Amino acid sequence: MRIDEINSRIEDIEKRFFSNDERLIIQSSMDEVPLVAANVSNSTDSFTERQILYIYGGYWSMAETLKVVGRYRRKNRLIKGSIRIKNLTNFRPKIVYDPRVISKLQGEVITLSSILGCSAFDL
Repeated sequence: MRIDEINSRIEDIEKRFFSNDERLIIQSSMDEVPLVAANVSNSTDSFTERQILYIYGGYWSMAETLKVVGRYRRKNRLIKGSIRIKNLTNFRPKIVYDPRVISKLQGEVITLSSILGCSAFDL
């Protein structure tokens, strides 16, 4: 994905979800949630290579790890976890419609800065 496409998606997400506040609290009644999607580049104990994870927390420039939700390795259940940034690639903003992901993240706070951070990586 090109940088201008990423920035366009970020602007759309900012207008739709963050027009009044810099934070969004995920509720089970929501049908869609803005997150950052990334692929696993190196397998871990919990996640397999090339798997898609959704990032919901972390400070991009200061942290070595990010908080993610994804399918547990070789299982069909979702887990929350953390993963090192160096084990992720192909960062992109995405609107997630999967009710399982939304319910797993219920009560979590998504910040605009977590969405904006993906534009500086993987270019």
